[in-house]
Amino acid sequence: MKCRFFNFLKQSANWIWIAICLLLLVLLYYIITNYLHEKNSVPQVCSKKTCFTVELARTPDEQQQGLMYRENMAENNGMLFVFDRADFHNFRMKNTLIPLDMFRIDNQLNVVKILTAQPCTAEPCLVYKPEVSANYVLEINAGMAEKYGLQE
Repeated sequence: MKCRFFNFLKQSANWIWIAICLLLLVLLYYIITNYLHEKNSVPQVCSKKTCFTVELARTPDEQQQGLMYRENMAENNGMLFVFDRADFHNFRMKNTLIPLDMFRIDNQLNVVKILTAQPCTAEPCLVYKPEVSANYVLEINAGMAEKYGLQE
């Protein structure tokens, strides 16, 4: 009787270890797939009519660099400037070689202003001073707002 009990415990312990190993494998799979999905995901900004694949400009260095020195940009690509807080963020087109549509977007994700900015060909460059504060600014190729009927 005593031997059967110990055999039962040994068999139960094996099953418990197998169950723990399986749970750890499932957890590891979940962590890895979420990590890879996040690493491979491409940020997009979408309206009802189209989506734009965007680069994110989050840091002051990335925001200062912006789209400078780019000779072209794919039609449905752009850059999304993400600011810590809503403010009247000024933009200049110094060293920006392509004309851009700029969308100022508030914290509720409403487009509050759209303007078209031309490349700066001589100093001093025009400073685009906003009339409204925004948390985000989306820059896309000039003419895309009109092409897709995007409005404030």
